[in-house]
Amino acid sequence: MSIAELKLRLHQTIDSINDRAKLEVLYALLKDTKSKYSPMDLKEYVNSIDEAILQVQAGKISTVDDLEKESERW
Repeated sequence: MSIAELKLRLHQTIDSINDRAKLEVLYALLKDTKSKYSPMDLKEYVNSIDEAILQVQAGKISTVDDLEKESERW
């Protein structure tokens, strides 16, 4: 699917929604299209991986059960 086709489908889908709450959620999601994250260079990428490995080794992880319980509170 091309970008133009995807945009058209998104517009059509949004136009068909009459639920204010859903539209507000979509708006909140889409209004912040400028990512808070910037592209990483190789050094930042490697450092990020190293940090994640250290977190796992230190036991700073979430299990699937933890995430499921957390998602119930959303």
